[in-house]
Amino acid sequence: MAKLARNRVMYFGCWDPAAIVASAKANVGDSTGIDAATVTVSTFSTKVNGSGEYTFLCVASYVAPVNEGDPTPSKWELNGEEVSLSAYGISITDADAVKGDIIVVTYTAAASGGWEAIGKDNDDLSKELNPDTETFKNVLGEASFTHSGYEPEIGVDPYYIDPSRKMYSRIRDNAIQENYAESDLKGYFAEAYFETANKETRKMTGYCYVREAWYVPQSTGGDTSGFAVPVNIYPIGAAVKKAISYDMATNEATISAIT
Repeated sequence: MAKLARNRVMYFGCWDPAAIVASAKANVGDSTGIDAATVTVSTFSTKVNGSGEYTFLCVASYVAPVNEGDPTPSKWELNGEEVSLSAYGISITDADAVKGDIIVVTYTAAASGGWEAIGKDNDDLSKELNPDTETFKNVLGEASFTHSGYEPEIGVDPYYIDPSRKMYSRIRDNAIQENYAESDLKGYFAEAYFETANKETRKMTGYCYVREAWYVPQSTGGDTSGFAVPVNIYPIGAAVKKAISYDMATNEATISAIT
């Protein structure tokens, strides 16, 4: 029997397999100068490389004019570099920003689908089939065997919270708020088998089996590596075979019907 090549089998998860629309939300910290901030998604998306949280820090206060003439604007930095808020599509409701004010923009980049590659933090990851079997032996010494199906389970431990991941915020909120409703925990799971890998384009193609799944947080906390929410995945229902393309450079997966 031919062996499956290493790094050619992967698991993917998502809450909604439909395309993701870019979104951004701006929040102010314990501000003493500004009341609120807004952000224009189309402008912000042209300035950043991907999904995540971006923190803008005011390093010099706004100075209002005493007499005629232009006021001295506030100065802002992102990752230690001076930036213009307007260039990022950010507007503040009160221009009197003071040194130490912060604006945190949570940004989700547009994607062809909400699929996340599972296993970023794991050196060993398996789907346990948990077969429901039973063996009988009667008084005549005859043995019989029954198989009532499987109860598959994937234990993802650790799973570090990372804003760049597509599933992290909901898993985090479910764990902290102890949500357990189907609408909170139920998503989709795909087990992919890649047949081709192009080193030049860094893309892999193949097929996968998609089915619904429960994503159940197990704990919160962790070590110095980061805040972790280990999660158990319980695939359920019928599996549908589909085509998959995976971009190793962006970690984006596109799943579509097989033609």
